[in-house]
Amino acid sequence: MEFRLLRYFLAVAEELHFGRAAQRLHISQPPLSQQIMKLEDELGVQLFIRTKRNVSLTEAGKSLEHYAIKILSLIETAQRDVREVAAGMRGFMSLGYVGPAMDGVLPDIIRRFKRRYPEVELRLRQMTSNEQLAEIRNGSLHAGIVRLSGQDMRNLDTIPIHQETYVLAVPSEHHMAREKGVSICALANKPLIFFARKLQPGLYEEWHRIFLQEDLVPDIVQETTSYHSSIALVSAGLGIAIVPESSARHKRKGVRFVKLNGKKPKMILHLCYPETSIHPVLNSFKTVIQGKE
Repeated sequence: MEFRLLRYFLAVAEELHFGRAAQRLHISQPPLSQQIMKLEDELGVQLFIRTKRNVSLTEAGKSLEHYAIKILSLIETAQRDVREVAAGMRGFMSLGYVGPAMDGVLPDIIRRFKRRYPEVELRLRQMTSNEQLAEIRNGSLHAGIVRLSGQDMRNLDTIPIHQETYVLAVPSEHHMAREKGVSICALANKPLIFFARKLQPGLYEEWHRIFLQEDLVPDIVQETTSYHSSIALVSAGLGIAIVPESSARHKRKGVRFVKLNGKKPKMILHLCYPETSIHPVLNSFKTVIQGKE
């Protein structure tokens, strides 16, 4: 059964007049009558009772009218949804992110994106940069917000979205808490809480090259899996920690954040995705990040 025939049928069923239905459909009356007869032949039933004065539905016609309304409505909904999916206005996207992104720029990006694309579902997962890159490559993740440090970026594209520096988190009663800023060499002989090398090997090595340039052998008393854990241990008095400055926005009792002077790694967050990606929602997300929406 052709959808076009259903539309013709429904127009006649609603108008109960072939002339008005033909006018509504922008066709002449004879072809419309032929199409209705074709539909009746296809179904093997009579749909209309025709007299010189009146057109009325048979019981079979009333039954078909019920289904035709549902079918044509469903087709219209499907057409609209398909167009919206193709335009990146509907659907979903899996997005990975590193912890500092949620402390800083990511909530604002999500807020702007959801305001512009309320029907899109974002499936968020906190992961390390290397975990994200691996899943982006194998197709498990559409995109990720990563902190890059010497990783293999073949077949991947990136957009820089945020840059910040690092600060020192110290216990409130620590003598450094009263300083406006401290140098990296001042960390000598201080118990340091630091992230584990396996989380970000490139960044870990970058920090240790800087320590070496400052003739500093860090006294790492505890390794952590997140900056939030580091700050929590600082509040417990276990030591001091180097954390992204965005972490300082979330005040924690017993912790002060002090400017860290001297050479530091760049804290740049990128949106990363396959260079061949044509994912519509990703394209919408990129326009929001780039300020085009």
